[in-house]
Amino acid sequence: MTSPTEAQSALSFYRVTSVTTGVFLLLVVAEMILKYAFGQTIWSGGSVGFLGLVPNAVDDTGLPESGTDISKTLLQIHGLLYVVYLLADFRIWRLAELKFKDFVVIAMGGIVPLSSFFIERSYNKKLEVIFAEKAGKQN
Repeated sequence: MTSPTEAQSALSFYRVTSVTTGVFLLLVVAEMILKYAFGQTIWSGGSVGFLGLVPNAVDDTGLPESGTDISKTLLQIHGLLYVVYLLADFRIWRLAELKFKDFVVIAMGGIVPLSSFFIERSYNKKLEVIFAEKAGKQN
């Protein structure tokens, strides 16, 4: 049985991970546009200063000797956030007893740009109804 507190906690966790994963996915898209359309890498530190763009390097040669490749860091953070998002997806999928198709649709929210915002909104409404029905059956 799912308690109302557990359901609300799972739903809140899902909403937060959905938004943060969606924002970082948009940042990754912006990074890829800079890299592949304009030949620029986002860099921080060294001769670039706090934050700047440097020309793409082949095999990492030609990059500033000191500093951090923010482009790679964005990709790594998004990857980590996506794993947490999948855990949140699994949790609500299990608690709401959704179909496997729903699990896959929600998981796509962290892969397809902008979709996490729309998927989160539609599933949040659906999940609130499901959890309210479950709470009503328990009483």
